[in-house]
Amino acid sequence: MNKYIFDRGYKRKLEGKILTYRRILSFIICMYIMIASQIYPEPILHRSISFGLFFSYLFISYGSPGVKKTNRIVGYDLIFSMMSIIVSVYVGINIDRIISRNMFYDQVYVLDIIFFFITVLVIVEGGRRIIGPWLPLLSILSLLYIFFGNNIAGRFGHQGFSLEYIVDGLFLTSYGIWGSIIGTAAGHVMVFLIFGAFFLKSGAGDFLYDLAASIAGKTRGGIAKVAVISSAMFGMISGGPITNVSTTGNLTIPAMIKRGYSKEFSAATESCASIGGTFMPPVMGSVVFIMSEVVGIPYGEIAKRAFIPAVIYFCAIFFVIDARSKKLGLKGIVVNEENNFFSLVFRGANFFIPLGYLIFRIMSGISPSKSGIETIFIIIATSIIRNKSLLKINIILDCFDSAVSRGVTILSTMITCGILVGVIYITGITAKFSSYLMSISDVSIIFTLFVMMGITIFLGLAMNSLSAYLITAVICAPVVIMQGYEPLSVHMFILYYAATASITPPVAMTSFIAATIADTSPLKVSFLSMRMAVTAYLLPYGFIFYPELLLYGSNFSIIIISFMALLAAFIASNLTEGFTKISFNKIKYILGVKK
Repeated sequence: MNKYIFDRGYKRKLEGKILTYRRILSFIICMYIMIASQIYPEPILHRSISFGLFFSYLFISYGSPGVKKTNRIVGYDLIFSMMSIIVSVYVGINIDRIISRNMFYDQVYVLDIIFFFITVLVIVEGGRRIIGPWLPLLSILSLLYIFFGNNIAGRFGHQGFSLEYIVDGLFLTSYGIWGSIIGTAAGHVMVFLIFGAFFLKSGAGDFLYDLAASIAGKTRGGIAKVAVISSAMFGMISGGPITNVSTTGNLTIPAMIKRGYSKEFSAATESCASIGGTFMPPVMGSVVFIMSEVVGIPYGEIAKRAFIPAVIYFCAIFFVIDARSKKLGLKGIVVNEENNFFSLVFRGANFFIPLGYLIFRIMSGISPSKSGIETIFIIIATSIIRNKSLLKINIILDCFDSAVSRGVTILSTMITCGILVGVIYITGITAKFSSYLMSISDVSIIFTLFVMMGITIFLGLAMNSLSAYLITAVICAPVVIMQGYEPLSVHMFILYYAATASITPPVAMTSFIAATIADTSPLKVSFLSMRMAVTAYLLPYGFIFYPELLLYGSNFSIIIISFMALLAAFIASNLTEGFTKISFNKIKYILGVKK
């Protein structure tokens, strides 16, 4: 019984006709997303169609937790898959009435109520299979709150809402299930997932590793630094810590162990490098698109302002590796001279051209989805010119299937959060919670930030970073912003702690996966990961009090604050490895105090 309630579902290994059907469905989904992101259909219609397609894919691909694992599609999976499509059809048939009605005034039909509960059932069951039980459970609790919260005495109760009023707000408007965050997930995010799938399939993964080896392979502790750089570059494209550690980790962790690092240190290094993909532009774990929607700052500007903190974070991991390598007496690795940096840059033109074009278009103010789609075609064109690797239809279908497989996790997360966000909007609980935090912030802003950090990490232990970020951003961020701090500083503060939750015990999913690859204790890896990534736990406070880290202020102040932050990261990283004396001697030498 516990397995059925608390476990996550399993991914089926499909074969034969059902695999062909899923690949065709992936193709349809990706074609629809790319077309819809350019013609901009009516938002609720677009989001409901995306819901039907993605959840139909979900129930084919993932089995229910707690039951006997089978690759065969059982009857109730087909029912859930069809129910997803039927919900989309119902919204499509009624779209004119839905978009023209007066919210909370016009009549709510019985069928609206029935399809609302069907939709919630599909969302909860689908979310339970692919993202685990905690976020769906939180959504159920939020529904119980909106239905029965009038029985709660005190500040956090409400006056009560009728069933029709609840269905109206959550199902027949764009404030709940069909909210803007689902639109972002089924728009910009999916386009970039398709881009990432094609880019990696064109051979970018091996190229990025070779490039990292040419940059840092010969330095002290080179193999660990290669792991960090390759994970950073891979994370720029994939953006997901779990995806990152599951792919690059299989290559880098055994290589680090073979070169003399402990299993725990090897796994922790990859864990810390993998969460860095969430910080490193341009993709930033797909959270950047949701952040842009919530904060109201263009995607390109967020990516630009996030760059310096990401560099500081990765430098801090380098400092830890260098100190540990010196302690162990480990040297660099032998790098194939044919794979020197300049020859790799020349040979990798088909990888740099798409990336350069993407960054140029985004920084020029072009829509991220349009820039992403254009870059996908450039990837295909350059790949065909170089090695024709993307000419085969099977490879193209694999790319689409890979993108949808990752996208369904994000979309199911966002639409499950949509229930919670809708409840928050209808009940006004944000204002109630904000008034409580405001009373704290009047006493101490540091304590308020500490509470916000704790909430984010706590949510991140049970959910992915996207969910933890969104919920905390909706509930807590307005309070700190009202105190006069930069909105982006506050949201970046939340993002960093949402990401570090992935290496924070006792759950620490990214560290646990790395530990599994290294065949060592997950708890030891997660505690060591926390120690190595100490900069990620401290840097967010700098965003609040020193917004120059996010390029706010004069050029001089930005340079000075960034240098001081890097120096602080250097000291903190070396302290964790017990190289205090050496660190301070180096600092004195750099500053010219000691010759």
